[in-house]
Amino acid sequence: MRRIPAALLAATALCAWTWQATVQAAETPARPPIAAFGKVPAMTGVVLSPNGQQLAWIDNSAPRQVVEVLDLANSKRLVQMESEQGLIVRALEWSDDDVLLVHNNFTITVPLNRGREQYNWVRISALNVRTRKMQVLLHKGRDFSFATGASVLAPRTATPGHVVMSSWSFDMTNHRGETGTNIASGRKYSGWTYNAYDVDTRTGKGKQIAEGTAFTDGWVVDSQGQPVARVEWEPQRLRFSVLYRRGLAWKEIFALEDGQRPTVFGVTGDGAALWMLATLGHSHQALWRLPIDGSAPQVVIKNDEYDITGPLFDPYTGELQGVWRGGEDPKILWLDEKAQKRSAALRKTFGGYYAHVVGRSANNSRVLVDVSSTTKPSIYYLIDYQRGAADIVGEQYPALVNVTLGEVRTIVYKARDSYQIPAYLTLPPGLEAQRLPLVALPHGGPQSRDILNFDWLAQFLASRGYAVIQPQFRGSTGLGEAHAKAGYRQWGGLMQDDVTDAVKAMVEQGIADPARVCIAGASYGGYAALAGAAFTPELYACSISINGVSDLPMMLGYEKVSAGSQSNELAYWTDHIGSPFDANVIAKSPARSARTIRAPVLVLHGSEDTIVPIEQAQTMVTALRAADKKHKFVELPGEDHWLSRSESRIRVLTEMEAFLDEHLSPQPVGVE
Repeated sequence: MRRIPAALLAATALCAWTWQATVQAAETPARPPIAAFGKVPAMTGVVLSPNGQQLAWIDNSAPRQVVEVLDLANSKRLVQMESEQGLIVRALEWSDDDVLLVHNNFTITVPLNRGREQYNWVRISALNVRTRKMQVLLHKGRDFSFATGASVLAPRTATPGHVVMSSWSFDMTNHRGETGTNIASGRKYSGWTYNAYDVDTRTGKGKQIAEGTAFTDGWVVDSQGQPVARVEWEPQRLRFSVLYRRGLAWKEIFALEDGQRPTVFGVTGDGAALWMLATLGHSHQALWRLPIDGSAPQVVIKNDEYDITGPLFDPYTGELQGVWRGGEDPKILWLDEKAQKRSAALRKTFGGYYAHVVGRSANNSRVLVDVSSTTKPSIYYLIDYQRGAADIVGEQYPALVNVTLGEVRTIVYKARDSYQIPAYLTLPPGLEAQRLPLVALPHGGPQSRDILNFDWLAQFLASRGYAVIQPQFRGSTGLGEAHAKAGYRQWGGLMQDDVTDAVKAMVEQGIADPARVCIAGASYGGYAALAGAAFTPELYACSISINGVSDLPMMLGYEKVSAGSQSNELAYWTDHIGSPFDANVIAKSPARSARTIRAPVLVLHGSEDTIVPIEQAQTMVTALRAADKKHKFVELPGEDHWLSRSESRIRVLTEMEAFLDEHLSPQPVGVE
C-alpha cells in the first residue's frame, strides 16, 4: 500500500504565519545524505480536475512510478496504478472529471542494416479514473505503428470524451511518389506528414481533421479545440510561414525567409489574430498579435532588456493570461487582471516565496499552488477558498524540507571583451565566501538557461562545501536575440571563453581558490566540461561530464542518421555547430584534443541516451586511454539523457562526491 499524504487526509488548514513557521523551524546545518538530493522529486505532475474534486500526481518514491488519483471529498484513493516496465510517466493532465491523460515515453532499440539505433518514443494514454481502464491514444492502425512525436493540442473540446492531438502519419502515396533523383533519407521525401486528429478517449481511435505537410512544424487550435492555423518550416530555404484555415482551404498570412522561427501558440480572445513570440527587427523577443487577415503583426508586450518568453493560458477558456519576461530573475507580465491579483495575493500569503498556480478548478474555488525558492524545494498546496484553508499536498524533496541550503546570489561579471554576463553563484551554507573550492556548472542546451529556483545539483555541491558558479554565457536564452545568437558556431570558442571568464572572475574576487576549481556539466554542459579540460588545461583541477558531447563531427553524423539528412534537427545543429568538415569544428572536439588534458576526468553516461548517444562517452574514454590520461568512466545502465531514475542520480552524485573530494579537498559542511 502506498501512503496518501497525511497532511492532505487530515486537511490541516494553514494560514500564512503557520506556513512560514513550518519552513523556518527545525533548520539544522547537518550535511544531508546524498539520496536527499539524488532521489528524483517524490511528487511530480500534480493536477486538479475541472470540478476540483480529484487530485492526481506521479509518485516517484518507489522503483517504479505510480499514478495516484485521490477523491478529495471523502479522501478515497480512486487509482493507484504502477507504470509499465520501461515506461517513464512525464506528465498528467485532465481531459474531464473522469479522464486523466497520461504522457509516457520510452526508449526502443531498432535493428538496422548499419547497426542499432535507439529512439525515445512518446505515448499518450487516457485513464478513466472511475473504471481504471487505460486506453492508448492515436496508436491504432499501421500508419501509427512506428510513429512518435504525438502531442495533445486540446485536452478538452466541444465534443465530450474527445481530445485533439497531432502526430506524424505515414502516407504511402507520398512515399511511392518519390522520383529516382530524390534520396529518401530525410523527412521531405519519406512520406511522413504532421497532421491533426480528433481522438475518442474511450477507444483511442483518431479521425484526421486537418492535414499538414512534410514541413508542418506545429498547429494552433481555437477555444473549441479545432485546428485553425498551422506553422511551416522549410530548413533548406530557411523559410517560416503561417497558414490560416478558411473553410477547407489554407491561406498563407505570414512568412519570413531570413532564418527566423517565431513561436505561434494561440488565438486572441476576439478571434481576429494569433499570438506570436518573435523579434521581427527588435533586439529582444516580444509578444505580437498576428492578424488573420494577413496585415502586419502588432507588438503587444516588449522589453528593451529581456526576452518575452513562455505564455500562460487559462486552462478552460484558452485566453492568454500573461507571459514570462526573461532575465536573471524572470517575472510574469500579466494581461489578466484577476490572475495578476490572485498571484500577488498568493505570494503575500506565502511570505514572498515563489507561489505559482499550477492548476485550478473551473469555478476558481480551489487552486493548486507550487511554493518554492532557490533554497526551498517545491511544496504543493491545495487552497480551498470556500474553507479558507491551504492544505499541504506533498513535497518534491521531503528530506530537504527543513534543511539549510546554500545561499544563491545573482551576479554579473565582465567577460574578456567587457561584455556583461549574468550568473548564479551558490555558496556553501555556513562558510565564508573566501577562497572556496569552486565548481563551474555550465547549463545544457546550449540554447537554454538556468532558472532562479531550487537546483538539486548545485545545492548538492554546495552542501559538500563547494561554491558553484552557473554562467549564462552567450548562447543562453532569455537575454535577447543577440546574446543567444552569439553562441552560434562558438562551441569551444566564445561560449567556452565566457565560462572561463566566470571562473577567473570568482578567483579575482577572492571567492574561489585558483588551485581548487573543477568544471562539470550535463549535455552541452558536459561538452563544456570536457572542452574546459582540453582547451584551458591550466585552469581546472578536474572535469566531470554527464551525458556530454565529445566529438562534434561524430555528433552531427549521428543527427544525420537518426533524424534524416533533411530534418529540422540536422539543419539546426549544423547551423549551430558548423559543418562536420570544418577544421575549426574538428579542432574543437575534446576527444580529438585529449593529449592536451592535464586534469583527471570523470565521464558518466546513460546507456539509453537518445539525445547524446553513449558512443560520445566511449569515444572520449578511448582517446583519454590512448593519451594515458587519468580518467574514470561510469556507464549508467538503462538511463536516458535526463537522469530520470533515482538510482542513476544517486550514482552520479556518489561518483561526483568521491571525485571532487579527491581532487578539490573541500571544507566540510556539517556532519553526516
